[in-house]
Amino acid sequence: MKTKLIPFLLFITLNCTNCLAQSNCDTIYDSKEIKAHYKKGERELNKFVIKQLLPIIGQCQEKETSIISSLFMYLTIDSKGKIVDVRITRAKLSETCKAELKKELLTMKGWQPAILNNQPVCSIYLLPIHCCKRE
Repeated sequence: MKTKLIPFLLFITLNCTNCLAQSNCDTIYDSKEIKAHYKKGERELNKFVIKQLLPIIGQCQEKETSIISSLFMYLTIDSKGKIVDVRITRAKLSETCKAELKKELLTMKGWQPAILNNQPVCSIYLLPIHCCKRE
């Protein structure tokens, strides 16, 4: 029994290590073949932004003194279609607000990774957000 258990544990350990390494984005590509995209389409992505992100931005604007007209989110999509990093630019948001937006985006599912030479690769997806606070 013990002799069968050791190879099995070794197999599981090696496979899990390999799985973790595959989602690591040591190299980020600018694929010209197929860019990373949301599987459900732009319309559904816009619905996600309106339903999930704009309320967070709205709460932030109520707390901040400056009005946020637009911001850019650079999503790092790994080779498995998972968002592994978010960088937010062109917005004067508090670190708390940025963290809330990042948290929401990092849990988002449904991305198709970029394809380069018929292989899924890590890439950056630019998600611009345009918003205005009306008074």
